[in-house]
This record gives sequence, C-alpha cells and structure tokens, in this order.
Amino acid sequence: PLTNYDWNAPDIGCDHDAEDVSATVNGFGAAPNCHFSLLNVDEHAAQFDNAGLDRYTSPGAGAITPWFNRTSTATRDIKAGSELYVDYGPSWFMSREGHFQLVPIPSSYTKALEFLKQYGKMLVGTENPDDLVEDKMMIDDEAQKDLWDVIKNHPYVSRERQALPQTHKDAIRAIIADDIMAVEEENSIRSLEWLEENGKCADNIVPQQSTIPHAGRGAFATRFIPKGGLVAPAPVVHIADKSKVSMYAEIKGPNGNMIRDDNHLVTKQIILNYCFSHPNSTMLLFPYSSNVVYINHHRTDYNAKLQWTNDFSFYHHKEWLEKSVDDLENEWTAGLMLEFVATRDIQPGEEVFIDYGEEWQNAWDEHVKNWVPITKESDYNNWTWYTEKVETISGDPIQAEVMNNDEVSPIRTLEEQKTNAYPHNIEMQCYANTNHNSAYLFTPQTMPVIQREFDSEKDFSTDEDDHHIVKCKVVERYEKDADTEDDGSSHKYQYVIEINIEKSSVDGDGTFRERHIITDVPWRAIKFTDKPYTSDVFLKQAFRHEMKIPDEIFPKSWMNFGDEQKKKANWWQSWQ
Repeated sequence: PLTNYDWNAPDIGCDHDAEDVSATVNGFGAAPNCHFSLLNVDEHAAQFDNAGLDRYTSPGAGAITPWFNRTSTATRDIKAGSELYVDYGPSWFMSREGHFQLVPIPSSYTKALEFLKQYGKMLVGTENPDDLVEDKMMIDDEAQKDLWDVIKNHPYVSRERQALPQTHKDAIRAIIADDIMAVEEENSIRSLEWLEENGKCADNIVPQQSTIPHAGRGAFATRFIPKGGLVAPAPVVHIADKSKVSMYAEIKGPNGNMIRDDNHLVTKQIILNYCFSHPNSTMLLFPYSSNVVYINHHRTDYNAKLQWTNDFSFYHHKEWLEKSVDDLENEWTAGLMLEFVATRDIQPGEEVFIDYGEEWQNAWDEHVKNWVPITKESDYNNWTWYTEKVETISGDPIQAEVMNNDEVSPIRTLEEQKTNAYPHNIEMQCYANTNHNSAYLFTPQTMPVIQREFDSEKDFSTDEDDHHIVKCKVVERYEKDADTEDDGSSHKYQYVIEINIEKSSVDGDGTFRERHIITDVPWRAIKFTDKPYTSDVFLKQAFRHEMKIPDEIFPKSWMNFGDEQKKKANWWQSWQ
C-alpha cells in the first residue's frame, strides 16, 4: 500500500537525488483525499535542510531525510469543518481501477452536469431550473426517487454516473445551482462539535531542532499534555516484507542487461529509519500522520509510548492484528492506527521521546563507535555508494538550492570555471526548447549549429511536449541594458549558453549531436541541480535501523521471522 502514498519527485523537489526517485510524504502530504469537484489545497515543493547534521562531524549525517517543510496553501476560502482535498491527478485513479471504483475525474463532472440538465428537462418538460418544484413535476416524488435509485444503482458503472449526486434531493439542488460542486461541498462539511467528538488532535506537536545530539529535528509539545493523554495519532502503512527497503548492487544478466545481485546488499532505504518493526517479524509499519516522525529516542527518560488505538473503527481494522503477515500483504490499502500517548505530564515546549528499543540503541551505539570523521579534503564522491571517483575536488559541496536562491552572484562562465570551478556535486541546467521545425531526413555529416535569442514564451513553455530543461554551459555573461525584458529577479546579468543535444534522423540511421547557442538568457532560465547520489542519505556510513514496536503490543500472528532471516539481519548489523 505504500505506493498509494508516493508523490512525483519533481513535486517535492527531490527528483535529482537519484536516477529514479519515489517520494513518500508523511503528515499533511498523506492525509488529504482527492475529490476533483472539491479541490481546495495546493501543495508545494519541500525545502532542503539537513538540520545541522554535517557529514564531516556528525555520525547522524545521512540518517534523516534532508527534505523538510513542504507547505500547502488554500486555493480558495475554506469553511470551518470542511474536508481538505488535494489533486492526485486523474492518472492516479485510472491506474488503480482494479482496487477502486471508477472514481470521477474532472471531465466526469462536466458530463454529469449535462446529464442532470437533461434529467431536469425530462421531469418538468422545460429547461428552466426554476420549474423544478413539486406542482410542476410530471411524475410524483416517490417515482422520482425510484427513478434516481435506478440511475445510481445501475450495474453498468461509469465515472460520469459516479459523479452524479447520491440522492435525488441533491440532484435537484445541483440542477438548480447549475453546480455539482456546491452540493458536494455542503455535504462534506462536518460540524465542529462532530469533529471534537470523533476527530483526533494532530497539532499537539511541532518540529524543532532536537535537544539530542546528532538527531536533527525533534517533536515538541505545543500545549500541556496530561499523563495518558494523546500526543499524536499515527495511522500506519504496512509493508509486509521489510526486505523491500533493501538496495542491492547490479551485475550483468544472461542477456547483457543489468540485474540485481541478490548476494550483494549495499544499503537500505532511508524510509527504514522512520518505520516500526519487531526482531521476530518481516512486517514494517510506516506512520504517516503529522510530525510523529520527529519523535526521537530516549532509552530511560522517555515521556510517551506506543499503543494501538481503541476507537476509530471506521479506519482501524482491529481484526488485522489477528491476521498473518501473508494475509496483510494482500491488503492493498492502509488500515491500522497506532497512538503516541503520554506516560507522564508533558509541558508546553518540552521535547517528546519514546523508547525505540534495545536493538535500536545497540545499533546506534555500534554505529557511533565505528563512525570515522571525514575531512573536507577527501574526495566528496567517494563517500557515497553510487558516485564515481573524482580525482580532484572543486570547492566544498553545496546544495543546489542554495545556488538557485542566490540572485546576486553572477553565474560563472566556462572560462572562469577553469580557475574557480563549481563543486562537482552540482551541475548546471537551462530551460530551453531544443525542438525546431527542421527534420533531419539523414544523419548529418557535421554537427548542426542553431543560433537564436532566448524566447520566454517558447523556452518557458508549460506545454508538456515543448517544455525542456537540459544540461547547458554558460559561455558568456553581460549586464542587462535598459531594453532588457524584466524577468522578475534582481539579477543584473544575461547570458549566452551552449547546449549539446543528442538527436536522431528520420531514417533512424544512428544518432548525432546538435549544438544550440542561445543569447540573452535570463538568470531564472539557468538552474543548478544536484548530481544523483551525492546527498548525505547515500553516504556509506549513514545509519539505518528501524524502531521497535514493544513486545506487549506486537501481534503474535505477525511473528514470522525464521532462523535464516535472522541470520541475514544479524549479518547486516555486523557489516554496518
């Protein structure tokens, strides 16, 4: 079910972390549903922030995600008690038709409203919605309800029919309002009294810098929480096989393609550090509610604990605690909820801790004992698993986002980089449309060179077929003049860039390189990106270990870890 909580990496901003990035966003990023007629929230990219964990000095470097503080904003006024909805995109639902009903997509509501208008005309014989009153109806109220039941419950399911209001009363309201959304929105609002009685408070904790050395961020109480009180709810996504988070080396397969080398475990994915498990089970539980991932460990002075929720039956499937791990692997959606509960009074501003378990503590102690500080003079890329060796280092590593936020400093040209190179963990890319109307019938004998001025409308096009961001080089820089188009920045330079792109001829007889020289390029069309596999999460020394679910609440039916699996787990810990 974890794939239901994935976001496109570009939406988060981490698409350059690796060749193929899948991002799971906990907290608000995982909580809202999608209802295409009620969308009211936009979500934005996260910020890059290592929380002060420096790879040169901290054994905690690489043990936390550096992507933090993804914000969400209202797209329109939202009434108190309204449910919050974000846009999953139609393809999310269309790719899951085997697991969900035919969920309406945006075009479904347009067609549904057209149907409602025809339905209203059938009821009164006119197209005037004001005529939809009882004394003008051509059939009585009971017959109308029966007819609507037939329409809604017809065995042939379609997205358009699913977009129709549930009741006949709401159908009439939608026809009169000429808007399905208005009716759906009104029906989706809960009273504040209902929320107080049936909801769970998700803002008792907020993230701040932890008081624990090398932990990064921690969770701090926003208000007084009495002993036994709820610190935070924690709905969890279950991962039946914890080996799914393992990452392996590659070897050449029998057909020459690269395949996984099952005998060479390289590391484990960062999500493991945010999951709960048990030494005798393959099950992992990933909590996805707001801020609970920031709750840190204290072996003795903890002030909270885990327990299963005893209510929320509409979500928490208590019977799953009696099922086997194999059975739960077939459950395609999340359906379990833990709670963090105070073991003593917690004061406002106090950091919240739980006990991650003896196994976690031993693993961390061993990691700290074996951790070796790295000097800045060492080869930056050689510290990570996946990057190739670079013989010389060119400046201290720097996050690309820092470079992109610098509107003042001029971007260095190729000539300047010979003596003042950028750090080799970043690379330069440009917004440029390298498509053109000339097709190559045959492979050119010499490299084609295309020269032109930057075109904001063309090069910043949002059309999916035209939009490009490609590797580039800055070959010249000059100051803007009075006639320069305002690019919305305080940067005072424009640039000449060079792009070398690979293309194919119509006859398909091989590929060739094409060079583009583009002048008058604004600062905002040039961006820096992080080279894949250079962030701290890929450090060879990065700590990885799941947190332990206490014995007293871990289901016996989930204890499926055999002797062979225990050996592999012990090998991994000893190798670290």
